[in-house]
Amino acid sequence: MAGKKIIGCIGAGNMGGAILSRLAASVGADLLTAFDTDAKRLGIVTRNTGIRTSSSSAELAQASRIIIIAVKPDAVTDVLNEIKESLSSESIIACIAAGVSILTLEKIAGASAKIVRVMSNTPAMVGEGMSVLSPNKSVDEQSLLEVEQIFLKIGKVMVLPEKLMDAVTGLSGSGPAYVFTFIQALADGGVKLGIPREKALVLAAQTVLGSAKYVLESGEDPSSLRAKVASPAGTTIEGIHVLERSGFTGIVMDAVERAAQKSQKLGET
Repeated sequence: MAGKKIIGCIGAGNMGGAILSRLAASVGADLLTAFDTDAKRLGIVTRNTGIRTSSSSAELAQASRIIIIAVKPDAVTDVLNEIKESLSSESIIACIAAGVSILTLEKIAGASAKIVRVMSNTPAMVGEGMSVLSPNKSVDEQSLLEVEQIFLKIGKVMVLPEKLMDAVTGLSGSGPAYVFTFIQALADGGVKLGIPREKALVLAAQTVLGSAKYVLESGEDPSSLRAKVASPAGTTIEGIHVLERSGFTGIVMDAVERAAQKSQKLGET
């Protein structure tokens, strides 16, 4: 089976389920297999996608060339211990658990194992995720490309050194929650001024979506784009003044830094 480049995913929760669903629609369910200790959760994913299941993590690892570990950080060690005897020299491990270092993974799987640490985020559930990959020294160019192709199915992909992964966690990993908070606040502002909530949420969410797309497609610095909206003595600069007087930029930067520090602590436990 490994010769067919089967992709296996251990964990069928939010992220694992999103990856499996997107892959089933692109590469085909026949090239996928999944396992989860929660049979009900696994059943939901397999019924919706047609993906076959494995009876254990070890069976999945034996059948797969690429093994995606999509479990909670505190379960990664147990999973690796279960699959380590089933790994071959061709196996590639892609671990998306937050705060789990390559060194931690290598201590169990071995330094010669091909390991890619991945930090993705929840917009992957709608195909707009941001995944950052950090390979260990055993991962060759072709193996890394194979992992990149998987995560391109759920959004954009970037390769960065592992030393930046805690910062990535604080920025793009936790970032969706910050953006959801901002969208909620924008909508609340509209509601306060009389706009019905369901309409205020659409106005807020579409404004954030369009603004993000503008940044990515224009290639311009956000400060330049902001200046195009903030006319002299206009309404926008009044609102920006309130945000900055309240420390908006510093608060967001502090949030990214604090989340990164938490990620680092998780990696030390």
